[in-house]
Amino acid sequence: MKMRDKNPSEMFIKEIPKAELHLHIEGALEPEMLIEIARRNNIRPKSASVEEARRAYNFRNLQDFLDVYYEGIKVLQKEQDLMM
Repeated sequence: MKMRDKNPSEMFIKEIPKAELHLHIEGALEPEMLIEIARRNNIRPKSASVEEARRAYNFRNLQDFLDVYYEGIKVLQKEQDLMM
């Protein structure tokens, strides 16, 4: 079905910008925030610096992503950590 064959409501819905509504905080931590929260909670992160953490965010495969994701889970310990 071509766009011109669709009704105006359907065309409008397809064309408007969309937003991500499902987000895991652990997976959304920026390297700077991960290191800051880890230090604040006296947790030794795998990455010794923000630069090293940033390099870890260059995922080559699912396991690379999961390593960073689980690091995020580990550092989020207190209510304050979720008030970003």
